[in-house]
Amino acid sequence: MTRLFVVRHGQTDWNLAGRLQGSSDIPLNDTGRAQARAARDSLWPALDGDPVVVSSTLGRAMETADIIVGDRGCELHRDARLGERRYGHWEGLLAHERAERFPDDHSAWMAGFEPDFDGYERHETVAARMSAAAHEWVSRVSGDLVLVAHGSSGRMLLLSLLGLPLTGRTLGKLENAAWSRLAPAAGGGWSLERHNVGAPAVEVAR
Repeated sequence: MTRLFVVRHGQTDWNLAGRLQGSSDIPLNDTGRAQARAARDSLWPALDGDPVVVSSTLGRAMETADIIVGDRGCELHRDARLGERRYGHWEGLLAHERAERFPDDHSAWMAGFEPDFDGYERHETVAARMSAAAHEWVSRVSGDLVLVAHGSSGRMLLLSLLGLPLTGRTLGKLENAAWSRLAPAAGGGWSLERHNVGAPAVEVAR
């Protein structure tokens, strides 16, 4: 029985500042690397058998996955379909900047609905590519599967697999370096066994 673990990457400087990252390839900071090491320590005891790890091709997710795998001999793969949502001209902006420049779109987004502008990747598009990747990888493995992704794309995957609405904030977000676990449900589909399991707090010398 394949269980599915969805992991968000560790912190970046844009996360720390509150800037929207999306498809921008922002690296982990030192705190993010420490978070990834802590996530590794909380995740591995929960895994069974010979797990397979697949990450987004954005650098922050790949480095998180590399840290999680460490010197363990498990399979590590990359899949661009696990990348973060594209936010177009919102990428790099702080929340107050989005609110000032694009008030209607920002209000819709904060309520859990869709803004409407070129370059923004809609909920159903993100959910479709994430679900396609997850189902393909699940079909290829026999043990636990770990997908290292992003905050928004990871949440869209969880909502889609659980059959929940993609709008309205029906499921809380994954924090940096936190993970959720899904298992096949008896009647078909998936059951959410754990959500937003946080790594232990880390202190980074400055």
